[in-house]
Amino acid sequence: MIRLLADFTRTEILRLLSNHPMTETHLSKHLGITKAAIGYHLHLLMDAGLIHIDKVEPEEHGILQKYYAPLAVLFIVDPDRIPRDVQRYFIQTQIEHLRGMFSVFRLYHRVSEISSEIFEKLAVAMLRQLKAVGQEHTKDVVLADAESLRVKIYAEALSNLTKEKDWHSLFH
Repeated sequence: MIRLLADFTRTEILRLLSNHPMTETHLSKHLGITKAAIGYHLHLLMDAGLIHIDKVEPEEHGILQKYYAPLAVLFIVDPDRIPRDVQRYFIQTQIEHLRGMFSVFRLYHRVSEISSEIFEKLAVAMLRQLKAVGQEHTKDVVLADAESLRVKIYAEALSNLTKEKDWHSLFH
């Protein structure tokens, strides 16, 4: 199942669906790819049990439109259980997130230079923190915006990371 999440299109579909249920047509227009391609990805996500049909409504021509929704608003990977063939994808994605965070830190604080090797180790440590914090929030209800939960979890994970002995000096 984790291999399914190592694909930009599928992770973007899950992110969009976490905001509100959408049809193949909505997703196709939003992502700029064909309905057939969206259908393929939706089929894979359905088979893996990551999404479900939230509702079915007839459109003006009488065709039934299926609205898809995810089973969770956020999927967090366990860095210790990522298969080696997709590990690079998740580490690289986390490095991109950290790069953005450290760019902000540099604007407002003095942050020392960070090597690629350190960034990679930090990315794995952040994935571990995201897993731990995410587990604490599994029962949280997202009423308005799934993005607010994502930010909350990332902020807590980053806060925890700054307190870890191995990383404390990097942030202070």
